[in-house]
Parts: sequence; structure tokens; C-alpha cells
Amino acid sequence: MDEALWVDELYKAFWRTLPGMLHAEAQGLAHTLGLSPSRDVPWSAVFKNEITLAAPALLAEAMPGVKGSTVQDALLAHLLAVIEAFGTDRIQDAQVRPTWQLEAILAHARRARDEALRRVAPDIDDPAIDFALADDATLLAIEAERSLLASGEPVGFSRYYALSLAKQSVGFPASIALAHAAGWTAAQREVLARLLSSVWLGLQLHDDVMDWQDDYQRGGAWAVVLASELRSRAHGEPDEPRADERDRAAGAHGRRAAAYGPFGTPPWGIAATPKGRSEPPASSAPSSLIPVRSMVLDSGVLGAMLDGERRCFRAARRRAAALGARRVAAWAEGKETQAQELARCEAESPGFANRAHALNAWAKAVLA
Repeated sequence: MDEALWVDELYKAFWRTLPGMLHAEAQGLAHTLGLSPSRDVPWSAVFKNEITLAAPALLAEAMPGVKGSTVQDALLAHLLAVIEAFGTDRIQDAQVRPTWQLEAILAHARRARDEALRRVAPDIDDPAIDFALADDATLLAIEAERSLLASGEPVGFSRYYALSLAKQSVGFPASIALAHAAGWTAAQREVLARLLSSVWLGLQLHDDVMDWQDDYQRGGAWAVVLASELRSRAHGEPDEPRADERDRAAGAHGRRAAAYGPFGTPPWGIAATPKGRSEPPASSAPSSLIPVRSMVLDSGVLGAMLDGERRCFRAARRRAAALGARRVAAWAEGKETQAQELARCEAESPGFANRAHALNAWAKAVLA
């Protein structure tokens, strides 16, 4: 099975159902959202890993009894959910202009997503596969995250995980619906949910390490507020807000994530790293960023985040193996190894991860 081909063919089939006036905009949607350098890049090439858009198709290896058409519907629901979520996030974060064409495409994507999901698991009543609930949680979390990062308030890892959970809720329904179609038990579906959480959060941690300087200049970065919290604790200042305050900000999902502690792996979460985004070399950082950069590097928070990434992918590897998803397990093992090495180098030389990321992006641009 070629998941990349499936992704591109299913997206093409989707945009061809749209009114003709939206075709051109839909074809170049990844570029409009700032996820690709040109309109010619297909969705399968936008992200650094295949699991971001094709999770249900990769997990189908562990569900041999499910029909191919059902897997395709789950894949369609998932990729449209992820694309729509990125679009909504970019609009809410003022990174793209909300034109009527863009908003119309996203509305069509939501409808097509929901229709595909109903074909995967008809007549199943499970909140875990309710995209309406996931949409609400995502929007609330986007607003809470923007407010928190703009304030610069010191925040601990448990709240970070809780908001990541709520913000990325749309990443789970399609795969869990496919598990329903496969006849998996509630216990198996819980393991699947935790597997997905480990994958998504591992990718989120990596992204938030590599792009923290760009994020900070756009309005706020998790690495900065997490580093501020670590510094506050080191100076004996009050810890992050109490659990009841975190719950009000992150919703019911926050209670589950907070229970896993400062550097633990929560039960949920999702993210992805678009290709082409790179961290500017330290020497090119604006002068206003220098004191913040020193604080982040001195705190050791980047190494802690990378070690959290390693733990996430270790958990993903084990859970994928337990479910029989061998390809996902092998992929997670590779990511675990990479994260472990990055964490080691970051601990020995603060700022290493960002320097290596910038050098790699430079080499690709210059030597391509």
C-alpha cells in the first residue's frame, strides 16, 4: 500500500467535488496555509512523516479484517480533519487571511470529513469519534494557548500537555472509528488512543523545540514559558496554577494529562512538523531575542523537551508492537533513537538542536 499515493488521490477526489470557483484555491491550499514553499507541492510531501496525514492507513496493518474501502474512508476523514485543523489554527493565529474561498474550502472539508467517518463506523455512539466535540475542544484550546503564550505566564509541563491534548483532539476520531470497524475491544481502543497520543505529542515536542524562536517572535513559544516555570521553581517562586485552575483552562482532558507529572507521557496529544520550516542560526537572532534565548538555554528546558520526545516515541514503539502495528513500531523506534541522541547533545551543548536544525535546512537549500 502506498499511503502517499492514497493521500494525494483522496485529496484530489475531494477538491474535485467542490464548486469550480474553489478548485484553484483548493489545489494550492498547503501553500496558502504556509505549509509548503509552492502550490505544486502535494499534501503527501508537506510533512516530514507519513503518519501525520495517513495514520489510519498505517494502523490498518493491525486490522487485517477491515475492507479496503473502509480504510480509505478512515484515511479521508483523518487527512481532511488534519488539514482543516491546520487551516483553522492558522486563521485563529492570524497567520493567514480568512478569505471567503479559504473558509468555504474548510467548511466543505468538515462536511466531507464527517460523511467519511459515518461510513467507517455507522451507528456507533462513542464520544471519542465525535468530530463536533473535537472541533469545540480544539477551538477552545487554541484560544487558551494564544492567551497564555501572549501573557508570558510561567507554565509547567502538565498544563502544556493538557492544552496540546485539547488543541489536537481532531487527530483521534478516524483511527478510533477504524478500530470500531475492526471489532476491537474497549481495552484495545484505549491502547490505540495512547499509541496515537505518544506519536502526536512526540512530534509536538520536537516541533516546539526546533521552532521556538520563530514561534516566540510570532507571539509566544512554549519553550519560553516552560523555561520561565523552571526558573521560578529554582528561585523558590510559586509553582504553576493548581490542578483546578489548569482544568478550567484545558477542559476535562486536562485532568487526565496533568496526572502524568512534569515530564511524563500523557494519554493524548497530536502535532506535526511541516517541511521547509527552519530555525535561524543563533547569530542572526534579533537583539531583542538574545536575553530570552539565554534564559531558555540556561534553563535546560530544550533538553527536557527532547527527552520527553524520546519517552513519547518509546511508549509509541511499545504500544504499536503490542497492537501488531509493525510499521508504526519501526518508525517510532527510529524517532526514539534520534530523539535520544538529540537530547544527549543538547544536554552537553545547549542550543545544539537548533544549530543542527538550522545547518540541515541551510544544507538542503544550498546543496539541493
